[in-house]
Amino acid sequence: MKYFSLLFLIVTFLSCKETIKNEKKVEKLAVNNETVLKFEEPSVSENLIMLSQDDLLGYWVGNFDSDLSDIEEEHLIEEDNNIHFSLNKKITISIDEINDSIVKGHSIVSGNIRPFEGVLDTNEKGFYFNLEESGDDKYDGKFTIAIGKKDSLMIGKWQSNEVLKIDRRTLKLKKKLFVYNPENELQDVFTDWDVFRKVEMSETLDDKEEKWFEEEYLTSTEKILKINASKDLLTKEFVENLQKSDIFILRNSIYARHGYSFKNRQLRSYFEMHDWYMPVFNDVSKDFTELELENIDMLLLYEENAEEYYDRFGR
Repeated sequence: MKYFSLLFLIVTFLSCKETIKNEKKVEKLAVNNETVLKFEEPSVSENLIMLSQDDLLGYWVGNFDSDLSDIEEEHLIEEDNNIHFSLNKKITISIDEINDSIVKGHSIVSGNIRPFEGVLDTNEKGFYFNLEESGDDKYDGKFTIAIGKKDSLMIGKWQSNEVLKIDRRTLKLKKKLFVYNPENELQDVFTDWDVFRKVEMSETLDDKEEKWFEEEYLTSTEKILKINASKDLLTKEFVENLQKSDIFILRNSIYARHGYSFKNRQLRSYFEMHDWYMPVFNDVSKDFTELELENIDMLLLYEENAEEYYDRFGR
């Protein structure tokens, strides 16, 4: 009887272990539990100078900035200081199809992919778009866009359909070809300004102890600058000594190199500081190399139990 009980426990343990392993395999293909949406990639024209309609096809990437007045922006910041994360963003406009004068494509902002349709007018000076997102999302709106002939710059405006805090924006985009490059390096440490804890500080002056609290933010160390998770095989010895924020950024750097468009605003702000980062896709899980998959496995293994905070005060 004891033998069967022991056998049952062993089988149950192995079954649970395999279930956890399979769950991890699924988990590693998602970023921060973000929902994966599907869309068809466009047929990209490699021409960067616009001479014909076909040259317009592909990705246009650049700034998507508030078109509010300074007074309006100051008023919004007074109400909510976090709004400054939303004032200036990056956008990708993907021109997917042009049939006669009918245009289809999608926009990518903050990880949110929205389809649009519209019309294209052409004359000897340039190309002019009137595009409208589908309208079933509160952030949908209308684009008016112009591109000069023999130019590679898309200039335009966006107006929201709904009443939003930031209901109009300007855009200034360049046509870019996405090329995966594992050599792209991280350039600075990461700080999550949304995650912090209060740390009590003290100092003795003239035999009197003064105490106060400072905010300690979730911050990575410079270790993330010394290794590239898309070309270097991570070792157990290296990863087990990383802070949680180090592991978090190294894992997401793999997604960033593949053109993943982050919804998480802190990740988005961090990677948008890198010139090589191009937010184009919302599902890159099938593009990972074998080395990257091994590194994601290793990072996930340690991420959950890693130390949460980097102690900048040396205590």
